[in-house]
Amino acid sequence: MQESNGCVRAPTTNYGVRNPGLMQSHNGAGTCNDASVVNPCPASEVAQMITDGTAGTSSGDGLKQCIAQTGATDVSMYYKAARIYNSGSIASTGNLGQGVATHCYASDIANRLTGWSSGPSQCSSDTVETMTGTVTSNSANTGGEFAQSPASTTSAAPVVTTTAVVVPLPATSTIAPAPAATTQAAPVPESSAPAAAASPVPVTPAPAAPAVPIYPGAASPCSSYYTVVAGDYCLSVATKTGISFATLQSLNSGLDATCSNLWLGYQYCIQA
Repeated sequence: MQESNGCVRAPTTNYGVRNPGLMQSHNGAGTCNDASVVNPCPASEVAQMITDGTAGTSSGDGLKQCIAQTGATDVSMYYKAARIYNSGSIASTGNLGQGVATHCYASDIANRLTGWSSGPSQCSSDTVETMTGTVTSNSANTGGEFAQSPASTTSAAPVVTTTAVVVPLPATSTIAPAPAATTQAAPVPESSAPAAAASPVPVTPAPAAPAVPIYPGAASPCSSYYTVVAGDYCLSVATKTGISFATLQSLNSGLDATCSNLWLGYQYCIQA
C-alpha cells in the first residue's frame, strides 16, 4: 500500500535503480507494468513482486534483510526496517522521521499496520522530523485516530524505542471491536449521571437508550450526542458533526490527543 497503493500494475520506476511491482523492489523480476501494462496481471507475477520485496533480490535487500539490519528484538524492528527499506539507512539521531527519502514513510507504515488503507496521510513531512520523545500506545492502535474498544487499551506496545517516529492522524480506519460483554455492565436508568473516567477502562456508562452507552467523560448536561460507528476517527467525527476536534475534546473529558479512546458504539457529546 505504501509503495504502490496496492496496484499490481503499478508502473516500474527508475531513479538510478529499477523499482518494479507492488513493493517497488530493488531491481526485482516481478512486474505487470514495465514499459507496457499486463492485464490481467498473473497471480504468479503478483507472488514474485511480493517475494522480491520481502526476501530481497540479487541486486538489493528486501524487508527480511532490512529487519535483520536493525538489530532490534522488539516491535521497533518493523518501523526501523520500514525506514531502511525506503531510504537505505536510519538517521544518526535515531529519529525515523529524519534522513533522506520520505520523512513520513515509517509513520505511515505504523498506521498501515493498524489497518489504515486509503485516503491521504495526515503526516506532515515538514514537521515529523522535528518531533522527538518516546511514543507508547496500544498494539491495536499505534497512535492513529482509530475507534476501538476500551478493553483493548490495556495491551500497550511501543511504536518505537529509539527517538520516536510520531504517528500521523490517518484518513480512515478499520472496524473496531465493541467493549467485551464481560466488562459491560447492565444499563442504568436514563436519569443517572454518566460515571467519570480518567482512563479508557470500561466503566458503567449511562445510556441515552438501551444498548447505546454514553462515553463516561461526556459533558453533562449534553444537548446532542454522536454515536461512533465502524470506520470513525476523531477528525471524521468532527467533520460529520460540524465541530472542531478541540471542541470534541472539550465536550468529552479524557478524550486524548491521539484519539486512542474513541470507542465504537459509544455516544460522544457534540453540543452542550
